[in-house]
Amino acid sequence: MSEFKRQHPVAAISRAVDLIRGNLITIIIVLVFGASGGGGPSFLWVFIGLFVFLLVAGTAGWWRFVYRVEDGELQIKQGIFVRKHLYLTRDRVQVIDVTAGIIQRMFGLVKVEIKTAGSSSREASLSAVTKSEARYLTSLLRGNGIQEEAAEELEPEYEEKYFLPGKELLIAASTSGSFGIALSILATIFSQVEPLISETEMYEWFIRYIPSDTDLFFIISIILVFVIFAWLMSFFGTLIRFGDFSLTIKPEEMVITRGIFEKKRITVPFNRIQAVRVVEGIMRQPLGYATIYVESAGYGDQQGSGSVVLMPLIKKSEIRPLIRKILPEYDFNTEPLRPPKRAVTRYIIRSSFVLAFIILGIYWFLDAPSMIWIFMIPGVFWGWLRHRDAAVGIDLDRIMIRSRMLSLSTAFVRRNRAQDVTSSASWIQRYRNLANLEVSVASGDQGRSFNVQELDEEDARHILPWISKLYQLQVGETFPISATE
Repeated sequence: MSEFKRQHPVAAISRAVDLIRGNLITIIIVLVFGASGGGGPSFLWVFIGLFVFLLVAGTAGWWRFVYRVEDGELQIKQGIFVRKHLYLTRDRVQVIDVTAGIIQRMFGLVKVEIKTAGSSSREASLSAVTKSEARYLTSLLRGNGIQEEAAEELEPEYEEKYFLPGKELLIAASTSGSFGIALSILATIFSQVEPLISETEMYEWFIRYIPSDTDLFFIISIILVFVIFAWLMSFFGTLIRFGDFSLTIKPEEMVITRGIFEKKRITVPFNRIQAVRVVEGIMRQPLGYATIYVESAGYGDQQGSGSVVLMPLIKKSEIRPLIRKILPEYDFNTEPLRPPKRAVTRYIIRSSFVLAFIILGIYWFLDAPSMIWIFMIPGVFWGWLRHRDAAVGIDLDRIMIRSRMLSLSTAFVRRNRAQDVTSSASWIQRYRNLANLEVSVASGDQGRSFNVQELDEEDARHILPWISKLYQLQVGETFPISATE
């Protein structure tokens, strides 16, 4: 029986850094308020006390964290005051991520995350172990039977490798969907510190040098500054996240590596993939590019999401050849079924309702001119676009669901991976003989659902038996598509 052992002492620093990262916004606000309050020495002692507390907490967490692998089972004991015992069996392991942040790389260490389909995988993380130890743990939990002595000499073997060229990386960074997230972060930070910086010289300098012939132009200029900063955050964040990207295809799994400062290595077994999703962002679709995700029963790139970026950016003409080559069971080429024409009204109403309410308020309370209703055109066009792009198609073993919010998303699910297929209809939809269709898969800790709205009710009923093992299609038979409009 192997003995429990601790991680490298660097894990104490890594834990303290994780605590800071998880509470970064709060710490910034506290520091800004403390500095502006003129606390002097008292504030300095608070800052030193906070630093010492984080270091002590990290050290205590490292000392109380021990692990071992026994008979293909990872056993972890952790917790400073409340002791937790975590046991993960080999057959429950979904994804093993190996990353190397700046701290780990300074000492030649890596971070290993063993992820399952349950929430316990959030605690199965070794933040500082040697590379040989990481390879040894991976081999044991993968069941390869590799001994510790041979683990250090283990070299990755692959059938084929794909890279993200520099041109595509720049396009991906320029059109990243994280722009909206960056903008919301900037707005949140500014809303917290604006009362403090409004009286400083920096704020006065901002007012003095920004063009402001009118109040409206001043407001527009501030918005533009926020947009530019948010875009720069999104641009460089994507460059750092997906720099040095590679996709390695092995016989039973694929390995994705990426990151400039934090090297991340994600291993996804083929038998854990639940669905393939192609997302065409509103900025990338006109350029003919998309992003490919795979939905895994593990946690994927972000905890709880289950989504793993298979290719950050790829030309739409190259999507099907790539899927046919590395994931042929998800290759789909069947004529899709679309919502009937009578459903376009419901799409338009649903897509433009909020916009119409806002315009009505501006028109009524601010006495705006009637021309303001011209801004309803984008909402109407968006609704028509959502109706045009919505589709669902099936064959004996696969289902394709395509829908649009802002981005166009196309999901491919195998029948043996679908958890359930649901058809629902409100009383208005029943009156119009329409229904929604939803397919769910096991992805992350919450699962993921794909749906298409406003199908013909009869067509939705015909798709429901697809998940059943008794469902059969004769060779050459096509799916019965309703001709009702």
